[in-house]
Amino acid sequence: MATQHKKLAGIVFVLAAAACQPVPPPVVTPPPAVAPPAPVRPLPPGGAAASTVVPPLGVDGVRVTPNRGLSTDEHIWNFRIALNVAALNCRSYTWDEIGRNYNQMLGSYKNTLSRVNKAVDAQYRKEHGGRSGLRVRDTQTTQLYNYFALPTVKSEFCNAALQKTREILALAPVTSEGFRTYAYSGLNDLDGIFINFFNAYAQYEIDVAAWDAQHAPTPAPTSTFTQPATDTIGE
Repeated sequence: MATQHKKLAGIVFVLAAAACQPVPPPVVTPPPAVAPPAPVRPLPPGGAAASTVVPPLGVDGVRVTPNRGLSTDEHIWNFRIALNVAALNCRSYTWDEIGRNYNQMLGSYKNTLSRVNKAVDAQYRKEHGGRSGLRVRDTQTTQLYNYFALPTVKSEFCNAALQKTREILALAPVTSEGFRTYAYSGLNDLDGIFINFFNAYAQYEIDVAAWDAQHAPTPAPTSTFTQPATDTIGE
């Protein structure tokens, strides 16, 4: 009987000792490594079309737009065209004032603008000859209207045009020389909006080319095998 008690005590001791052992932590299998997603492909600024043509840089590093390399009279006339486009295209409650201000400007500086227009006509006749000169001017004027109607900068352009028309009407006194001076700087300011966009688009082209080179899938090779010609011999 004593021997059985000793055996039982030993079993209890072993079980008690086993119960005191620390429980090993569960084995956790780490999840498989996931490669980070590729960065998003760059998008053109302002939602511009992929077919956008960017004017080249001039020798001075500035974009050669239709408003570069102009005579003084051309500069002033192009400013009038810019505001004309704004009066036609900027149609909202915020911008409706542009049309009213533009018409008032035409009345205030009617004689100045008439002289400028005649001077530009004479310049084109001299450079391109008679009627050909006027046709060249008409073509370039159409291109200029399209240039100022670029949709991707419409909001910024319209806001700037509104400010320009307000400033013109605030000129005092109303003089030809004051208008000519203001128009010269005003065109540079408006054209700067388009130059900034073209610079941004040129940078986009660089960025998207770099993205494609690193992340775009490699196209599958195409076979260049050509079926050899089979000679046939007539009977």
